[in-house]
This record gives sequence, C-alpha cells and structure tokens, in this order.
Amino acid sequence: MVVKISKLDEHTCSSTSKVKGREASIAWISQKVKDVVKEDPTLGATKLQKRLERHYNIQLSYFKVWSGRKSPMEDLHGTWEESFEMLWRFKAALEESCPGSIVEIDCKKINGKMHFSRMFVATRACVDDFLAGCRPYLGVDSTQLTGKYKGQLATATSIDGQNWMYPVAYGIFGKEINSNWAWFMAQLKRAVGTPFGLTIHTDAYKGLAYAVNKVFQGDAEHRECFRHLMANFRKRFKGDVLKYMWPCGWACTDRRFDTLMEKIVAASPKAIPFLNKHHKLKWSRSKFSKACKVDYVNNNISECFNNWIKDYKDLQVAELMDKIRERITEKLYTRQDIANRMEGRILPSVLHELNMKSRRLQYGIVKTGAMTAEISAITKEGKNWRVPVDIEQRTCGCGQWQVSGKPCTHAIALFCHLKKFNIENFVDEYYSGERFKLAYQFTATPLGDKTHWPKFDPGFKMIPPKLERPAGRPRKKRIKASGEAGKRGQYQCKRCFQFGHIEKGCIATQAELEQELPPPRPKK
Repeated sequence: MVVKISKLDEHTCSSTSKVKGREASIAWISQKVKDVVKEDPTLGATKLQKRLERHYNIQLSYFKVWSGRKSPMEDLHGTWEESFEMLWRFKAALEESCPGSIVEIDCKKINGKMHFSRMFVATRACVDDFLAGCRPYLGVDSTQLTGKYKGQLATATSIDGQNWMYPVAYGIFGKEINSNWAWFMAQLKRAVGTPFGLTIHTDAYKGLAYAVNKVFQGDAEHRECFRHLMANFRKRFKGDVLKYMWPCGWACTDRRFDTLMEKIVAASPKAIPFLNKHHKLKWSRSKFSKACKVDYVNNNISECFNNWIKDYKDLQVAELMDKIRERITEKLYTRQDIANRMEGRILPSVLHELNMKSRRLQYGIVKTGAMTAEISAITKEGKNWRVPVDIEQRTCGCGQWQVSGKPCTHAIALFCHLKKFNIENFVDEYYSGERFKLAYQFTATPLGDKTHWPKFDPGFKMIPPKLERPAGRPRKKRIKASGEAGKRGQYQCKRCFQFGHIEKGCIATQAELEQELPPPRPKK
C-alpha cells in the first residue's frame, strides 16, 4: 500500500512557532549582519539580535550575536591594534588637507614598548572661525567611551551668536587625572591662545581646576557648572537654604548676591564655609566677566556635544576621530549656508527674543535725561522696586544687560517709551549677522577614506593601551544624577500611595490602607 501526501499543513503550535538557533553559528551570523553593519556601524549586538530573531524566527544568544558582529566590524574598520596605528595616518591626512591644524599624539613607554596615551585634534577652520566670530567662551568636559577602549573623550565647545553649539577641539585619553587634563589644556591654549575675555566653563572635577590654573595662570576666567555644585550641595544641606541657591547663581549684581547670601547664612550657617572651601570658582552671574557676554551658569553646551556624538562612542579610535571630524565639517557647511542667506544687522533669533520680551511690559518710567531713566514697578508681594537705565552706557541696575550683551526688559521698556532709538544699535556685536558670518567663513577641505590617507612612520611601533576593565556591568548610557532632566523620581506604590516601593512589595496592613492617604503625584 502506498500513501501519497499531497499537502502538509504548517504547524502553528507554540512549541514550533520559534525554534532555538543552535544551528546558527557565529560564521552564519557574521554573514547575515555584514551588510547591516556596513550601512549602520552604530548598531549594537542587542539591536542586531532582535533584528535577526524577528527576521528568521529563531532564538539567538546575545553573546553569539556579539561574537558574530565582531568579524564584519573588523573587516570594516580594522582590528583593535590596527585602529591605533591608523591614528598616525589620520594625523598626516588631516594636516595635509587642512594645513595649520593641530593633531597631537602622545605615547607612554612601558617596559620598553611605546603605548598610546592620548590624542588632541583642533582643525584650522574651527579655530580660526572661533576666534573670528564666536564669543570667547569654552565649555570643557569629557564623556566615557563605550567601546573596547574605555577612555575619555574630552571636548572644548563654544557658542555662536545664535547660541548654537560650536565644536572647537576634541581629544581622547585614558583617565580623568591631573596630567591628562593639563596636557589637553596645554594643547587647547596652543590652538586658541588667550583672546580677550576668554572664559572656561567646567564641572566640579578638581583635575580640571588644577589644569586650567596651571596652563592659563589667570589669563582666563574659570566658571564652575552650577548644576554640579548643587548636586554636591544637596548632599550636605536640606531645607529652606536650597531655595536661595539658584536665585543666588542667577543674581547679576553684587548687591542682589550679598542679600541672598545673608539669607543662606540665616538658613544654614555652615553653607558658606562649605562653598568657600569646596567651590572656590565663579558660579554666580554677579561675578562673571562683562567681556564674555555669556550668562550661562551651567555647562550645558558640553552636554549638548556629548549627546550629539553618543552613537559613535563605541567605534574604534581611528574611526571615532574621523567620524567626529566628519560631523563637524558637515555642521560648519550647513551653518555657512544659513549665514550666507541672512540679512540685517542683528540675528533673527535675537530680534525675536527681544520682541517677545517687549510684550505686556507694565513699568513706571521717569526720565532723568535724554538717554537715562528710572524704571519702577510693584512685585506680586506688593513691594516697590526701581532700577536705573542708561542707554548710552548700555547699563541697567539689574545687571542683565551688562552680562549678556542684550537689552533687558527694563531697557526695552525705555526704548519703547522713547521711540527714537533703534534697539538693534544697542545689541552687542557678538549677536550681529556679520559676526555670525565670520564664525562660518572657513570650511574644511574634504578628506578621503582610510585607503587614501598618506602613510606615516613615527619611528616606532605604537601599541594599544593596556585595558583596565572598570567595576560593574559595562554601560552604554551614563547614570544620571537626581537633579538632572530625564531622571525618574521615586516610585509611588499604587496600593498605599507611599513613595519608595512598588505595589508588588507593599507590606501595608488593611488598617493602614484605610487611613487618610497622601495625594498622588501630579502628572508632568
């Protein structure tokens, strides 16, 4: 008897809906992801694992996918050792295509062998444009790399008249120690010098304070990020003293600053000795230089750069340095195209800001001269206040005009009252369209791929740095502090509505649940 099967129904039971990928070898995975990583080298093993499982309906081990991704990545970017050797060719190619650029590679001799130590890059176009059109402000910070090399990516970032991020220099080194930061700052000073009003903004790390003081020796104003200061301050002090700290940082005059400091002393007498001992740098607008025309109390511009290149932090070092250069070059041309189409003396964004500030101003104005007046009003608490404004000297009693370079609301009210002066003529030159065009007058020369980079022989073989695995699980994302934006607050239990635990771990009794409950957390 012969049985003929004409059709075999597909199995739909759960046991065969997704099979384990035991037959999926590392070589098979490498073949399947080769084209994918060429298109997007930033894809990690987790995303590749989900992509393969969804496409082939199999289960794969993360470690097998990670190993399978390694081979095509090495074919694309070279091996770990080759990536450090390629830095010399990157240096030669950049110096050849953009003469005057500063590309420094420093090595360290260990047991008779030369190991990579640190690197600094500042292209000629970025430096010249910064000196010609940007405000003399540099936010300096570092972020940890997430690839095989767990070093630090250090950056120096400025801002143009539109308050847009302007990358000036970047580099890599092993750890945030005094010697590495001093070397980076020395190269930065060599690149940009000490222009008038130069301001360097950093976080609360002591190594940066040491490096700035050693290299610039008082030729630059050194600010401390107020957000990092508050993160340390909250660990020591609680209560009413906290509500005076941010207004103290925002205070633009010494009188306002001293008044708030007296309130801080009254709320917590130990706060002032703590600030004088651990936070000696400038962190209040009242102490800022009037030449820089940047009123930032936080070093957010550095965080913007770190977020801008976060998808490339796991690349090999040569690919990383070239990718950052590529993105900066593209950004410079995009901004140059915008600058060439601009018209008018003052930047449109600044004019829009002044127009928004001029709405619904209800101030009392007493003229004391052709270009001077007293501006007064009443606060919500019913207190009277009054500030003097001098248009000719570009000053206001609140101090905001002197610090930022843009007329404050009190000056705008006087301009609206007089109606015979053009407010554009009293905005600082840093916000002019001409300065913005100078900030993007140069563009970098295009650079070919690695196969076109000239060969360079330093006279010795540079070996990659010794790897030191940090404690804990390797992380791609930085753990945010409690005060940072995007940081989730305490969990609130949906059963007892108390904070600090979730419903699954709630141990409240029925009697406790029947008591008066706190109101739920308001939605943002």
